[in-house]
Amino acid sequence: MRRVNNLAPRGRYDLGRWVRTIVTTLCLAAVLVAGCGSTTPAASSAGSSPTTVAPTAAASGQVSPSAADSNTFASKRYGYSLVVPSEWQTQPAVLPWLSGTLEGRCPADWDCISDISGEPTLAAAAASVSANMTLDRWRSQMRVGVPAGCIDSKQSTATTLGGEPAQTWTTTCEGEGLQATKVVALHAGRGYILLFASPIGVGLETDRATLSSILTTFRFAPA
Repeated sequence: MRRVNNLAPRGRYDLGRWVRTIVTTLCLAAVLVAGCGSTTPAASSAGSSPTTVAPTAAASGQVSPSAADSNTFASKRYGYSLVVPSEWQTQPAVLPWLSGTLEGRCPADWDCISDISGEPTLAAAAASVSANMTLDRWRSQMRVGVPAGCIDSKQSTATTLGGEPAQTWTTTCEGEGLQATKVVALHAGRGYILLFASPIGVGLETDRATLSSILTTFRFAPA
């Protein structure tokens, strides 16, 4: 009888501990289930409707080298813009172009953009033209204004400038050691001319590559 009395309390104690263990385990399981349940909907919603993430500073900073090392020049007087290398210098025209000819390398009535060394040089100007002006006539007028000692190529090539039909040809000035590529176009009642000059030793192919990369950025200002 004493044995039974001795074991009875221990049995009641062991049963209670077992019950508490079961309860604790169940509570822990409930917490874990509740926690999992709170994260599952977010994961499923993220998978069903992905959100657009704004570019990070590192991503948005991945600019092409040509864009990172360039500047946009906008001509308020002649109504156009273009992108040139960042080290190039710009000299906007301070007078209207009335003569219809190029007088000097960077006259005050032409926009002048050049490498820091002064070569090559891109000069541009525009003048009002009559409503019946054609591109061929405008090109002929610009050929008349060739400086003494310079020779124009006999043929011109069709191209575009800012989305407008254009024509281009070359001019060689042996006495000055210069060669130039000229581009003419008509837009919004104006006749435009661009002149890209560099030393003869540079070569026309190099000139064309440099000029082409600039002209692809040429835009006429909205009317």
